[in-house]
Amino acid sequence: MTARLEATLYGTSEASMADAVTITITEPGPIVYAAVLSAPARLTDALTAWQTLINAPPLVGTYALTWDATAQALTISATGVVSFAVAFGGNLHSALGFSTATGHSGALTYTGDQQALARFDDLRFATPGVIPYEDVAMNEYRHGRHSAVAWSQVDVIEGRVYCTAARMAFLARSYCAAGAVRLYVDEGVATVYSSAQTNGYVDGMILALDGIEHRPGRGLSSARLAIGLGRA
Repeated sequence: MTARLEATLYGTSEASMADAVTITITEPGPIVYAAVLSAPARLTDALTAWQTLINAPPLVGTYALTWDATAQALTISATGVVSFAVAFGGNLHSALGFSTATGHSGALTYTGDQQALARFDDLRFATPGVIPYEDVAMNEYRHGRHSAVAWSQVDVIEGRVYCTAARMAFLARSYCAAGAVRLYVDEGVATVYSSAQTNGYVDGMILALDGIEHRPGRGLSSARLAIGLGRA
């Protein structure tokens, strides 16, 4: 059983901040179009939104944005054009698995060359499950959220996440280390976590990703992961 962490990208239509969530496509001509993620979305939904935007005029090609589980990065490809170029605003290239924001031109397919910072597949996660807020111990979580957990109806799922040391270095500084995330306890289960389905997914806010430990002999690293889950 393997777990997955997927971050929320904070899309916005605010002009001064939109560059951070913009993918720019340039076709021969040139025809240039900047696709802006206009609202917050999990990575999977963000890719769908960008794909819809770039498959419309003025661009003439047909584009697909897909997740490459082997590369742990985005693949963007096109048909109906000789070639195209793609550029990413802000730090978006890192979120999607590219080491550079520009320089991707002259081809019909581009796949990121490093671990994306907005999604991590094939993790190992050991947890006793969701702890009801009544039983959550007072902890010094990140961003002072210990008070929010102690005094409001916020359940917690906490455990240790395991991966290679190289991937842990990416995870510790990733979009999955803070803010809103979805955790698939078992990435093969696409239903929400419940008492009847304890391997389902949970949506919440990162409370902690710390306590990193390395086991050089086994080539593994682990970290404490805690996610707060607000009650409806």
